[in-house]
Amino acid sequence: MKKHNDWRFLIPGMIVVAVVTQVPFILTLVYSTLRWNLARPDLPVKFYGFKNYWYFLRIEDWSDIPVFYSIVWQTILITICALALCTIVGFLLALLLDNVIPGVNVARTLILGPFFVMSTASGVIWKTTILNTTFGWYGTIAKYLGFTPVDLISYHPIAVIVFLFSWRWMPFFVLMMLAGLQSIPDEILDSTKVDGVNWWQSTFLVKLPMIRKHISVAMMLGLIFLVKEFGLILVTTAGGPGTSSYTLPYAVYMQVFNASNVGRAAALAAITVALTLVGINILHRSIEKRSAIYD
Repeated sequence: MKKHNDWRFLIPGMIVVAVVTQVPFILTLVYSTLRWNLARPDLPVKFYGFKNYWYFLRIEDWSDIPVFYSIVWQTILITICALALCTIVGFLLALLLDNVIPGVNVARTLILGPFFVMSTASGVIWKTTILNTTFGWYGTIAKYLGFTPVDLISYHPIAVIVFLFSWRWMPFFVLMMLAGLQSIPDEILDSTKVDGVNWWQSTFLVKLPMIRKHISVAMMLGLIFLVKEFGLILVTTAGGPGTSSYTLPYAVYMQVFNASNVGRAAALAAITVALTLVGINILHRSIEKRSAIYD
């Protein structure tokens, strides 16, 4: 019997994906090897090798760690904290929404709201109408209670960014985990009730292992979303004070629009992609090891 070459139908889609994703990445790698400063038109664009990479990665004196490594650490810290919050709180919210109660459909719709709001728009709202110490809700409530409001954006920028990242992307985690919970057959849940399984055992020994694939997909995609998040930082902390709330994508933006250095920005973008792939690989391996325990 002649086999059908169904894979040929995938060729148009593969070509589109390759053009949209790989061509820009290849151009980024090419630009990262150039000396190209937009602010210096008198300097010709020429091949620069790996000097743009070495500019960020070099450590000439261990007593003076370059700012690049501080930015990498801040990116890792923000991403891990936001990913943990999104996963844990997202799972708990998904459990609450996985119940047939009055108004649950309205609650599901409302909790998905932040996911559909632009990052820059939500950042402006949080900065001006909520966290502002003079005109915002936070400042008004604090003064009403007799406290002196602290400028959280200036004094605790990392904590603010972690919170905003979690608020922005948690609906995605809730959506993925809720889909997993609702895909569990009713027969399994009914059998646990017959066997006298309590809520704790049913949740963490039955439901949680059965939706681990949904959780792993949510975490890996969420890792990508969190690493590339940029708009919230731009309109809230603007990377400050100083560089204390810089992340790698924001540093790429500053290299282009502040330093006007295309080569260094491209090199930093390539490093960001490499570190993201390493993080995804580590996360995938850890999830697979945990899944092997249940299998």
